[in-house]
Amino acid sequence: MNEIIKPAVVLLIITAVAAMLLGVVSETTKEAIAAQTAKTESEAMAAVMPEEGIEFETILDVAAGDTIEGTIQKVAKATKDGETFGYVLTTAPSGFSGAVSTMVGVDVDGVITGLRVLSHSETPGLGALATDPSFYEQFVGKEGDIKVEKDGGQIVAITSSTITSRAVSNGADEAVKWVEANGGAN
Repeated sequence: MNEIIKPAVVLLIITAVAAMLLGVVSETTKEAIAAQTAKTESEAMAAVMPEEGIEFETILDVAAGDTIEGTIQKVAKATKDGETFGYVLTTAPSGFSGAVSTMVGVDVDGVITGLRVLSHSETPGLGALATDPSFYEQFVGKEGDIKVEKDGGQIVAITSSTITSRAVSNGADEAVKWVEANGGAN
């Protein structure tokens, strides 16, 4: 019996110390991670809404408890000189291997000003090519129904990655439709 209890106690102590150290590391790095996340988000917002002098204000955020239909996770209003210039929306449509988080800039007329893929778990060399400028830059200037060519749209899908291409297109389409319904020039 003693040969079972002694190793179990040692294992319990090692596990408790490891858990405590993980907790300390997590608390120590929490602020740095939050700051880096905010910086990355700010840079992405500036990239998808590249007009000079734009200021962003988050108006809806699923993480903060807001309810938004579809895959939209966050909406920020973009203003310039006190006037609404457009919106930056973060979407997370399902791709081949999971959610494809995209940030889409849409002006008040419903025209895409920029798009970036923020994160994904798509196949390297295939779906991961959604982060390549040759793919995401083709969304700039698009309006109306955003679809890949295979579905009757104007977006050229990534070869062998139609599901990922559709996910990004669906996120962009959802962003445009949200602006048209909620914040467009009307």
